[in-house]
Amino acid sequence: MARKLLSNNSRVLPLLIGLLPAFTFAASDWKATTGLSLTQTHSDNVALVSTSPESAWITQVSPSLSLSRQGRRGSANLTYSLSELLYDSGRNSLTQALNASMQVEPVVGVLKLDGNAQVGQSYASQFAATSQNSDTTNSNRVETRSLALTPSLHNELFDRSLITDASLGLNYASAGSSALASSTSDDLKLGLRSGPRPERLSYAANYSRNNAYGATTSSLTGDSYNVGYAILSKTRVFLGGGNNGAQGLSALQGQGSHYTVAGATWFPTRSFTLTGTAGRSGSSPTSSLSANWTPTRRLTLAATSGRRNGSASYSLSGNWTPSVLTSISGSAQKNFDSGASGVDTTTNGLSSYGYTSYALSSSHRLRRAVVGLNYAESVTNASQQINQVSTFPFYLCNGQFQAIVSGQPMPAGCQPVSIAIPYTQLLNQTTYNKTWAGTLNFSLGRSALAFSLSQSRVQSLSNSSAAGSSRQNGVDANWSLPLSSRTAISLGTNWSKAEAAAQESDTWALYWLLTHQLSPHVSSSLSARHSEQHATSGAIEENRVSAQLGMTF
Repeated sequence: MARKLLSNNSRVLPLLIGLLPAFTFAASDWKATTGLSLTQTHSDNVALVSTSPESAWITQVSPSLSLSRQGRRGSANLTYSLSELLYDSGRNSLTQALNASMQVEPVVGVLKLDGNAQVGQSYASQFAATSQNSDTTNSNRVETRSLALTPSLHNELFDRSLITDASLGLNYASAGSSALASSTSDDLKLGLRSGPRPERLSYAANYSRNNAYGATTSSLTGDSYNVGYAILSKTRVFLGGGNNGAQGLSALQGQGSHYTVAGATWFPTRSFTLTGTAGRSGSSPTSSLSANWTPTRRLTLAATSGRRNGSASYSLSGNWTPSVLTSISGSAQKNFDSGASGVDTTTNGLSSYGYTSYALSSSHRLRRAVVGLNYAESVTNASQQINQVSTFPFYLCNGQFQAIVSGQPMPAGCQPVSIAIPYTQLLNQTTYNKTWAGTLNFSLGRSALAFSLSQSRVQSLSNSSAAGSSRQNGVDANWSLPLSSRTAISLGTNWSKAEAAAQESDTWALYWLLTHQLSPHVSSSLSARHSEQHATSGAIEENRVSAQLGMTF
């Protein structure tokens, strides 16, 4: 049923738009903003070709509409724009962009509904001609569409002694390219548990299933259970087990083992617990000893060591927030069926069974600087890939950095400071991604410097002829200076490199931007850019100059 619902391309994108007004409430009014942007551009290589480039004047007319509403039971935001591109050769084209989201709670504390929809422009291949502009005429640029809708239920029964949770995520994605014709996925999660303060008996059970449909079909399933009983005031014994499975993912290891364990937990103080287990995993014995320590509200540490499937296993995690300016969290684990996934020996050098999974997130904010370092590993199906976009974690406001608050508009006189997120090639398959990014945003008095360095490795997990791996690196640097309260100038450069098998693409650009606020509702800008790309299709160079006028009503 979920597949049938999501496969209708003519209805899937308007679905969320139609739901937005239906789930808002009279506690507040809609806020609407209309806009119009006019841009004139000259490019000396509008088709992005390596030989016989052609220059062109391009006129771009872009009307837009933004709607937002914050109600007693939820919020909704929608931004939609059209761009009509008029070329001096007489050719014209129309592109569109949509970004819509909603978080509503029709029944407070019981029923929630989260959703988002996107329409945008992207590239089918990182190894063909690419540009940071949407008005090029090369066929590598395609329109992408995605929709995600997740209803969830939460029930607390028998005076909170039984708590149940259920959610079903429906995802759809398509692109105007054979690289990702269309794909859908559904993500089902079910769980029940005892209340927050069980007297003696505690219990929990969880089930999850993720199915992805596209050129290849894959499925990840997992279930677990745990029943505990307090034999003393500070000692609890328990019996637990579970199973994880993967289908359609030829390179995925560390999954598929059924395990059963028995153990005991001792918590002499509120800040420290010690747990030991023994049992079987598959056909081999398993054992572990773990500890959790929370000496303060700002520090949490956990460690587990043992044996699983005939080899050593471990798990480490920690979270430290010494102040509101600093936050560090990280984890590492090997050979555990805990929802994380890894790849086989040909790509990570581990034993035939077992995997490692790492995660790191850290940031530190000084008066004049913000430093961040992030690393993540994840299994991503095709319907999720096109939602990977650049993020803007901070605003730069008069030389000072200010955190972004979700759902709140950008303050006047501020500009977003971006972190470069590596581009993931659109593939009709499930991939295993390893991504890290380091950032430095530094205030130099009136001016500011933003720098980021990132790398992403993508390993295909699907049983398809397109299976393979790729690596992408990126560097971005930007210097900005406000000349007055209404005028600012910025200089920047970026470089990226993508590699996969015999393919390679090396791109860099240098740009200059001048912005001026003519009035509270009228802005203008002038920009110049030089870019070069060396790819399998040849060397491509482009120079362009653009002037833009934007108005809101």
